[in-house]
Amino acid sequence: MGASLSSRAEWTSASEKGGKLDFSKTNETLLLEILKYVETLDRDHPREATVAFKRPFIWTTSLSWPNFQSLEGNEEYVYSEKGVVSTTKTESGDPHLSISKVGDGVEIRAQNFKQLQKVLYCAGDKKLKEVQLCLEANTDPLAIMMGPAFASVSGVPGGSNTLLEVHERLTRERARGNEGETTDEMDSSFRLLLLINSLDLKLLHSSVKELGKGVRLSPEAVETELDLLQQFSGEKDNSCLKEIKFTSEVVFSNGCRAAPWRQVMGDICYISVQPFDGNPFCVTASTEGYYVNKGMKASGEVNAERAGDVFTTLVGLLKATSQHFAINIGKQEFIYTEDTGGSVGEDSPPEVSLHEISETQPQDQPEQQKGGKAFIPARGTARKPPTREKIPRSTFAAAGRSLEPSQKWKSLGLREQDEKFYTAVQSPPKTSDSKRVKPKASILPHPAKSASSIKSKSYLSRGSLNGDDSESSSEASEEEEQQERRPESNADLPSEYWQIQKLIKYLKGGNQTATVIALCSLLDFDLKEEACQLAIRDSGGLDLLINLLETDDVKCKIGTLRILKEISSNSQTRTAIVDLGGLPMLVQILSSPNRELKCLAAETIANVAKFRRARRIVRQNGGIKRLVNLIENPGRPSSPVTRERKDLEVARSAALGLWSCSKSKRNKAALLKTGAVPLLGKLLETDDVEVLVPVVGTLQECASEPTYQELIQSEGMVEHLVRGLKTENGDLQKHCAAAIFKCAEEEATRTLVRDHEGLEPMAALLKTTDNTELLSAVTGAVWKCSKSPKNVAKFKQLKAIEQLVSLLSNHSEEVLVNVVGALSECASQDPDNRVTIRKAGGVGPLVQLLTGTNHALLINTTKAVGACALDTESMAQIDRQDGVRLVWSLLKSPNPEVQSCAAWAICPCIENAKDAGELVRSFVGGLELIVGLLKSTDHEVLASVCAAIAKIAKDEENLGVITDHAVVAMLARLTNTDDDHLRKHLADAIARCCMWRNNRVAFGQAKAVAPLVTYLQSQDTGVHRATACALHQLSKDPDNCITMHEAGVVKPLLQMVGSSDEVLQEAAAGCISNIRHLALANEKAKFH
Repeated sequence: MGASLSSRAEWTSASEKGGKLDFSKTNETLLLEILKYVETLDRDHPREATVAFKRPFIWTTSLSWPNFQSLEGNEEYVYSEKGVVSTTKTESGDPHLSISKVGDGVEIRAQNFKQLQKVLYCAGDKKLKEVQLCLEANTDPLAIMMGPAFASVSGVPGGSNTLLEVHERLTRERARGNEGETTDEMDSSFRLLLLINSLDLKLLHSSVKELGKGVRLSPEAVETELDLLQQFSGEKDNSCLKEIKFTSEVVFSNGCRAAPWRQVMGDICYISVQPFDGNPFCVTASTEGYYVNKGMKASGEVNAERAGDVFTTLVGLLKATSQHFAINIGKQEFIYTEDTGGSVGEDSPPEVSLHEISETQPQDQPEQQKGGKAFIPARGTARKPPTREKIPRSTFAAAGRSLEPSQKWKSLGLREQDEKFYTAVQSPPKTSDSKRVKPKASILPHPAKSASSIKSKSYLSRGSLNGDDSESSSEASEEEEQQERRPESNADLPSEYWQIQKLIKYLKGGNQTATVIALCSLLDFDLKEEACQLAIRDSGGLDLLINLLETDDVKCKIGTLRILKEISSNSQTRTAIVDLGGLPMLVQILSSPNRELKCLAAETIANVAKFRRARRIVRQNGGIKRLVNLIENPGRPSSPVTRERKDLEVARSAALGLWSCSKSKRNKAALLKTGAVPLLGKLLETDDVEVLVPVVGTLQECASEPTYQELIQSEGMVEHLVRGLKTENGDLQKHCAAAIFKCAEEEATRTLVRDHEGLEPMAALLKTTDNTELLSAVTGAVWKCSKSPKNVAKFKQLKAIEQLVSLLSNHSEEVLVNVVGALSECASQDPDNRVTIRKAGGVGPLVQLLTGTNHALLINTTKAVGACALDTESMAQIDRQDGVRLVWSLLKSPNPEVQSCAAWAICPCIENAKDAGELVRSFVGGLELIVGLLKSTDHEVLASVCAAIAKIAKDEENLGVITDHAVVAMLARLTNTDDDHLRKHLADAIARCCMWRNNRVAFGQAKAVAPLVTYLQSQDTGVHRATACALHQLSKDPDNCITMHEAGVVKPLLQMVGSSDEVLQEAAAGCISNIRHLALANEKAKFH
């Protein structure tokens, strides 16, 4: 492994031996091959697997202690809470395996391959991560196993002649007749060395093959790399890219996607990239490599002309182009999964009995056929299948063509009886039964919509086809694509599967009575069971049920809708319903005069509209308007007799449908146009919890939009939301709290919540720690309501702050974001609350949360720590727990809001820390870091950094350091701003920085004086005070006085001398005095 690691591994640092393994396909293959070797060595060569290494492999594992509980009870190991040691030991008495707790981590020491294999067994699906950590901690494994003679020197692997020397030494010992334990040990070591050498040859052989492939880029290589990167794209926090895809879906026979006349020039395809931190751009993949081109022309064609450097890999290009991508791609993890079966790779060199791992399977191959072991990313989303337009039913009939399944449908597994069935469609048997149901369309399944052909991946379009249909909910926003779990054989299917298939046959060929009876019989089964739904889909029953929606018989429709309502709870079934065109029929039924039909249709729509495409179809077919019409005549709670229970049931069903549809922005806009909000507000007056839950759920989904927030407040719904908090129903409490959380951004809403006594139930619900969703909603409502000082005073009386502190541990990040946000608001508004947080033990947990990665949590935590730092004793605790350093480190965050909040938190920390100057200087590179943030383009970051620099500059030594880092020039560059918030803190920072040597002169030379004079025209008195102080300091330089006078500073300063603000008075007067003294000196000079 020495030669392969030194020549093939790709390291992140400049030194090949000093960093970590980079995130690359080469390292992925290398780790996988080493993993195979370690796992199979003990089985194929047990004697060599027990040979002790010269030194142990030592590394800190990523596994937690419970992962090693499988070793408990094993006779080969001694298990205790302190650690695990093997009973077998080396000659020096050290155990072959030692697992011990070291601080917060777990350290592993392994002395042979058998123990390494045991550690990998405990690792489970984190095997590959363990191999990576082990190699990163032990960069010269051959020297560890065989001794210093095999050590690599300056990157050159050792042991080139040592293998021969070991063989000669072993031969000499045997020639002398020295047969014994020493000779046996040498023989085992020599055999192990041969095995390792065999692995090295295999790794180097595959490395040469990879290098040969990389000489010229191929379509297959581009496809493979793009597939890998698409696994790490999306809208999640840890995604590397927003989107990456080919610009064209047209693939030529040679695998290229570029136009033929561009292929002649070496172009393979064009890739569209949408990064998080920049504008979209287009990449050309050609045989020479990847490069950024000049983008799309107005005609929609790609301008393939090169506009950047050529890179050998797409990852390398993206790292150079996007800083966000470069940071996050290295954080992605690998997961090792294992399936049954396997396949042998091609062109493998001779090796020692190792199990082969199959190559990457084609994208369209069913998962059940993928054997062996696979290496997959830790997270990702499935690629969207190609779009395909749906063919109308009448197309084939109008053309007079025979109905036969195409090759694509046949490849999806149509059985022989399905083909016979299509023949039956063309010539259905005649019947004399006059009572037979006469649907508007045939109830027989159309070949283009056979349920048996609908597998886990649909060939219809996924996602939005026209415009943005973005989601506002935390629920699933993408179409649910789940791999269908099918039994391995028919023998594994339950009896219900076959019974349902028989009933489907009655639906296909029975008369009206038989159809109704079959539908009723189907309802006797538990249709939410997976096997029952599988039976309906496999037998073409879903097609029949969709077609039955077009019949004129009410009983058939009711039975069909009841079945569809039950089975649509399954993601694959609801996707199939949409694919088969069922949603437009359900929307039409909403206009039926039959109440039961309307209820069932609305509830089925509520189940189906769980993904974006379904919600769009409902809107485009007028479903939202029809759902609103169902609740247009609500009853009054004062006279509940005036509204029948059935009408309430219809309103409940309609509210369920609207709830599901309201998860997209366009549907919210459509719902607003229908005037649904006042109707929902009237439904809030009922006491029926079953009606209130979907109504409030709809309102809380819509409350993310400011227009809805104003309507909820103006329509008097806040009172009813508070009333819902006081009920005993957990779901209703959760949705009411979530609605208040979204609406309480406005001061008027927060006042209404307090006036209607909503703070008391919120404080009480903080104790419901067993319901995470409810707790998340309640803590969010408490956070937003805490923005009002009167509400904070009320929470203080209710002892809510102590309860919030108790929630800082053992809860999800969603809850912690809200809890910390509430604590930051409480601590910033009342000094007594800071003391309460400290006495309740909240400072320590807050400091610990600074080590997280969730940006929303970090923003609130820095605010809370900054507020607590205003209390001297709390600041002492923050300092003892290294909290200031953690806050300072957040200035490196790529998120501007995290940077600004960290800078604001630094201000009170410096203000109240003991020996703050020495504390700041103790952070290596800290002053350079904060001065460097003055290059930011975000005004909030600039304002917060200026405020922090004003605090730092109070220490003379620190002021000298930041002056050396060119703080004067950077501050002067910002003076032309018109943002009063930035002006105030910038002027304050300039005033402080003038205290060092000739900084006043430097500010004048940097032309920062004249822009400061314009600050006096602001309407903000805070800007006046800070500017006057800065001008006072600058006026101590004669040249600056002349500049100020020319800029007209005297007149506004004279007005400010009469201000009631003493600081402003003194600064203005001092500046005028300095200007006057200079003028007098000039006059005296004229006469002398």
